[in-house]
Amino acid sequence: MLYSQTTSRFYGFKTHYGSIIAHTPDLKPISQSNPYGFQIEMSTLRTSDKAWKTCFCYGRTGFAFTYFNYANPRVLGNSYNLIYFVEPYFTYQGDFKLSLRGAIGATYLDTIFDEESNPDNVLFSTHFSFYLALSLNLNYHINEKYAINVSANYNHISNGGQKQPNKGMNFPTLSVGIDRIIDNIKLKPKPNELKQYDRSWAYYFGSFASLRSSDREAESSNHPLIGIMGGALKPFSRINGFNLGLELWYDWSDERIAQRLAIDNSAFSSALTFGHHFSVGNFYFLQQFGVYVTRPKNIQKNWLYQRYSFWYQIANRWTIGASLIAYGRVADHMDARLIYVIK
Repeated sequence: MLYSQTTSRFYGFKTHYGSIIAHTPDLKPISQSNPYGFQIEMSTLRTSDKAWKTCFCYGRTGFAFTYFNYANPRVLGNSYNLIYFVEPYFTYQGDFKLSLRGAIGATYLDTIFDEESNPDNVLFSTHFSFYLALSLNLNYHINEKYAINVSANYNHISNGGQKQPNKGMNFPTLSVGIDRIIDNIKLKPKPNELKQYDRSWAYYFGSFASLRSSDREAESSNHPLIGIMGGALKPFSRINGFNLGLELWYDWSDERIAQRLAIDNSAFSSALTFGHHFSVGNFYFLQQFGVYVTRPKNIQKNWLYQRYSFWYQIANRWTIGASLIAYGRVADHMDARLIYVIK
């Protein structure tokens, strides 16, 4: 029986070495070390037309386990990370392949903030946190069975604002690795008829939720944040677009803060958002600015924020996602999102 092979599998190992970014002045004393670690992973490259249309590109998806030693055992310790990643290829001609990897996952941190025994670790206050990463990778195929790679990685760990202190860690690393390839496939350009995309406006509506600490500087119980959103997406090209939106939310942690401080501030916030997004098949990557219309001004001093979101279409028009809100260089909290997209 004749058939066309459409799937390759990769089993990889790589080492990491990097540095910690002191994104606020008070982090400089604990940001002088150089994290190092290793990563083991497995991934799949599917070349069918259906798989190619999910991102209008060839790409790998897979899972990885990564260990990081932060070279400061008393204050920062180690982390153990379980990661899911997607890695579309930019170029794939010949033996060289250039790719961009986005990763999301969970991390376990064995050394965290303690007011008495470890007050210097203002980066981590929960054993379990979120892991995000973006990597630029250069892959070279030695032969049909092995490929080596060099990657520049930007890693971020944060608990999403569930407990304070939560400065979060940003640490770039350089990694070198090797892949064992099962059933290697030579990649060929797809026909032009598969590259068509919708140029019309799309509209989205959704809800989001998170848990936040009611004490921004110390340990405290968590309180819900619940919101709704809506907006529009306009493609500029096959992968780039512009977006406009509106967000409204109620934050019970702000309500508790207002009660504790005896201030007359509403816990309701609203904002207009605008920004750029990548639309790659079933994936959306959004980078937005948010301008507050209303906010608890005595609690939230900033009038502008950044939001970084990842959406994935799961069925018909339904999309799930996660987002990170930040003020300047300081990550504030993460949330989970459920979105309905109309095209």
